[in-house]
Amino acid sequence: MTKLRQIVKDAFKCDQLVYQYENIDVDDGLLSGFDVKSEVNAEYTDAHIISDAENKLDIVDDNIRDLNSWDKEDLKIYKRELAQLKRFLNKYKVSK
Repeated sequence: MTKLRQIVKDAFKCDQLVYQYENIDVDDGLLSGFDVKSEVNAEYTDAHIISDAENKLDIVDDNIRDLNSWDKEDLKIYKRELAQLKRFLNKYKVSK
């Protein structure tokens, strides 16, 4: 068994990336779903994973902006996901 890269381990600490890989990418046939972490480790480059995180960050940010004030539980979830993605990107995204 190949050792998981640290970026993959950290990606699976982000709820939005877990959803992307275990649901969307499996449903789209990009991953088999048998051992998603190992597949992401083998098939996705660091740049691909970082790009996925940036995309999810944009989506979560939009979701927060679009929420009504009565969506307090959703807001709490989105803010947690936003913090997870920001921590991930702060660690792995190289500034240009």
